[in-house]
Amino acid sequence: MSISSIGSQILSKLGSPDSRIPMAAKDIFNCAGYTYFSYDAGGKVEGKDRFVDEIGTGAIWLFGIPAYKKLIDKTVYKAAKISPDVDVRVVKDSKYLKKAIENAPDEKVINQLKKASENVSKTKGLALFKFLAALGLTMISYFMLTKFKHNMTKKSIEKEFLENQVLSEDKNKYNNLMVKENPKFKDFNSKKSETPSFGSLSLAKTAEEFMFNPVKNMLLLDLGISTERLTGARTKGEFQEYGIKEGSFLFFVYFAGKIIKNGINKGAELLKLPISLDTKLIQSSLSKDMITKEKVQAEIKEFASKFKSMTNNDEIYEYIFKNGENAVVKAAKKSGIIETIKDSKGIEKIDTRKYIDLNKIEELINGIEKFIKNGVNAPDKKAYLNKIKGLKVASSLLNVAICCFALGYIVPKKMYELRKKNQNGNDDFHVKTEYEKELKEKQQQGTLNKK
Repeated sequence: MSISSIGSQILSKLGSPDSRIPMAAKDIFNCAGYTYFSYDAGGKVEGKDRFVDEIGTGAIWLFGIPAYKKLIDKTVYKAAKISPDVDVRVVKDSKYLKKAIENAPDEKVINQLKKASENVSKTKGLALFKFLAALGLTMISYFMLTKFKHNMTKKSIEKEFLENQVLSEDKNKYNNLMVKENPKFKDFNSKKSETPSFGSLSLAKTAEEFMFNPVKNMLLLDLGISTERLTGARTKGEFQEYGIKEGSFLFFVYFAGKIIKNGINKGAELLKLPISLDTKLIQSSLSKDMITKEKVQAEIKEFASKFKSMTNNDEIYEYIFKNGENAVVKAAKKSGIIETIKDSKGIEKIDTRKYIDLNKIEELINGIEKFIKNGVNAPDKKAYLNKIKGLKVASSLLNVAICCFALGYIVPKKMYELRKKNQNGNDDFHVKTEYEKELKEKQQQGTLNKK
């Protein structure tokens, strides 16, 4: 794979609403920003608390669900003798399934599809189990991290408090002091967290979107994490800060990117430079052929006409499978809408085990038609294509950069400014401040245990 191809892959992921890559980039800046401001405002104790929270949560958030799904594939699916590569959405539609088997690229795929079709209920059950189990196990991992972090922070506050006392009191008197459990901070050690219930999920359209879309998988996980953080906040100030942090994170990770992308795309269309197509497609030789070769334009026109005239989905799937070399199908492959596999002879063919979203095919056709319309009428086709390539790259980078800057600097800065205002000019770590008050009260009342 060439360097330019790798670059196109990365840029494609950055501009995709279904990719975890832009989410990871935003999360890294978010973690860095909050950790920096935490050390600056609350010192070592808060900085360490925030660092463990951000890095640990980020790792669980990004890799938890995929890792647990892979584990289930290797264990539960293997024991059930059902291939995890077969998408349940293919199996549950008998007409689609028939077309998938008839047009399968090799005998292995045929056998896997048939095996799944012979056990439809089991295949559906496994898909639902994998979705719920991966989500639930990831949430449990996060809850374990939270408990560890709270215990770590409590011990750090106690240690620092006692060390400060030693400076002004007899060292031997306080050297081995142990603090009793404080009811107000009981949740540091013994707060029980429950995995949120998402109710019974069917394979209806909405549920399918959350089950099979990796970004929406993570949205459910984030909602669970945000709920736990708010309900498990150790002080009123922490609750307020988590409200700002979680709200801004959900907005900039899941919604702002789409809003910015739509705005840029509409602006580009006004300039007659449509950039809605995937970066890999725009950077490929196929994009040039679309605006320079009449044969390719005729293929696209024919496919678009057939697609829009067909009323049965199984007919559309049949047409796609039978016309794998059509320009639109090639474009869908480039864009990642249609997945491919190499047969026994090394020839790339459509992987019929994988689900093809016809809504995305329709969006692709609309994007291609706009791209061709403006390209054919452009006085300089090469310049037109270069402008689109440059604008597409710039728009993808700008989109991510705006969200990263907001999450990594603006929001954490404003959050700590609000803390300082609420605490009358003091931006100390409120959890530490509140807990030290309780420790001092215990000391004055003589209820600190000596061991």
